[in-house]
Amino acid sequence: MKFQLTTLLREFPELKSSSIPQGTNPDLILVDFIQSDSRKATENDIFCIPESANIKKEEYISNTKANVILIKTGFSLKSASSKIILECETDPEQLQGRIASFLLGHPSKDLEIVAVTGTNGKTSLTNILFALAKDQGRNCGLIGTIGVKFGDKLIDTGYTTPDASSLNLILKQMKDDGVDTVFMEASSHGLKLGRINGISVKAGVFTNLTQDHLDFHPDMNDYFESKFRLFELLDRNRSPFAIVDYVSPGGKELYEKIRSRLPDLQTHALDGPRGEWKIADLSLSLRGTSYSLSREQQVGTWNLKTNLLGSFNVRNTGLAFLTGAELGLDIETMSDSLARIPQIPGRFQIVYSKDQSRMAVIDYAHTPDALENIIRSVRDSQPKRLITLFGCGGDRDRGKRPKMARIAEELSDQVILTSDNPRTEHAESILDEIQTGFSPSFRSLFREVDRAKAIAKGVEILPEGGCLLVAGKGHEEYQIIGKEKRHFSDVEEVQKAFGLF
Repeated sequence: MKFQLTTLLREFPELKSSSIPQGTNPDLILVDFIQSDSRKATENDIFCIPESANIKKEEYISNTKANVILIKTGFSLKSASSKIILECETDPEQLQGRIASFLLGHPSKDLEIVAVTGTNGKTSLTNILFALAKDQGRNCGLIGTIGVKFGDKLIDTGYTTPDASSLNLILKQMKDDGVDTVFMEASSHGLKLGRINGISVKAGVFTNLTQDHLDFHPDMNDYFESKFRLFELLDRNRSPFAIVDYVSPGGKELYEKIRSRLPDLQTHALDGPRGEWKIADLSLSLRGTSYSLSREQQVGTWNLKTNLLGSFNVRNTGLAFLTGAELGLDIETMSDSLARIPQIPGRFQIVYSKDQSRMAVIDYAHTPDALENIIRSVRDSQPKRLITLFGCGGDRDRGKRPKMARIAEELSDQVILTSDNPRTEHAESILDEIQTGFSPSFRSLFREVDRAKAIAKGVEILPEGGCLLVAGKGHEEYQIIGKEKRHFSDVEEVQKAFGLF
């Protein structure tokens, strides 16, 4: 559907037309859509130039086919004399989602959307919710790190939270395909950059907040405020609600901020202070996990079992249970479904040796908190020896590197240090920085920058009854070296090392 540009200007008074080529009638200018990727924009699209484009703005304008340009007021353009220029006082990226939603007829308003934010657990939690709702006949969509999934479609966007235009197009496609419920990950990048602006979200779920992405956020407070932004965006016309893991890092602070800043928002806390849902009777093993979940204000306790392993999955499944209950899912059916949740790729994914005497756990843990959680969860299964293999990504937060070393040393029997996605940093230099976190007396350390060789070495020295934890990349099927993305799979390398193929 095409819209007159004048209609768009009336709908969004923040937009000002600053330049229209001579002889052009504004009433005859038609707009199809809005894009922030110059390569995707067609002649009838608006090309939205985010402030983050910096010095490349002129280059992008000269390369785009779009006849209409949206840019922040005050930027002097040199190469757009034939273009129609729209301006706004804020970063145009903050308006992009609202405009995209309008041009597509607000597809999110016909969907029940649950957005999950937090440093760790977003992918696991959205996948668990997807499985629970699907078991009860909901036609579900999934948007996150592993990709976009609905019906028989699986789309790799390359982002945890796609850009605002792509996100609205995905939601429109889901709506057209009959999807009714969507579970999506809301990254701090996506929230701060406005990718979810204009989306009608019914529920927000918070998992935890620990150090990460300080290459993007100036400090932890900015990171926290970006996460909180999700709850400010919930659609007040849809009886929205919030679910918070109260005892997780950052949980208490976020819960109190919601109650202070958004007092009318219905908010529930897992292990919270106000007669909320409580977890007890926890039992962990390699055969599965069980625990009880009760609510002080109501009679009754649910004894839950799940095939998902690890104490962190107790938090994930508990949050999923609360969220599902608030969405109106049947509690007894959810209880049955939790016992057979499909294994989530790269999240405590287990690979056994041929004779089942040894095992490896592949996990996406790439932050200090996530690494500690996964090591402790593996420890709970009492392997005879635990070897932890990890590295750190290049061109990312360097402050977490020695912290992860200290955690690995404290909780593991042996550590193998290797590369992750070094990107444009020198791989050996990254390992040097990680290694500063180990104590001088630590001797159970093996260093191999080649990740495939490191995994092979880990399996080679793994004794019967032992476990090799391969952390950092999880579901990823690539490794970024320099600016080149090469095929690489931790799962495949472990399988090769075990002689499974």
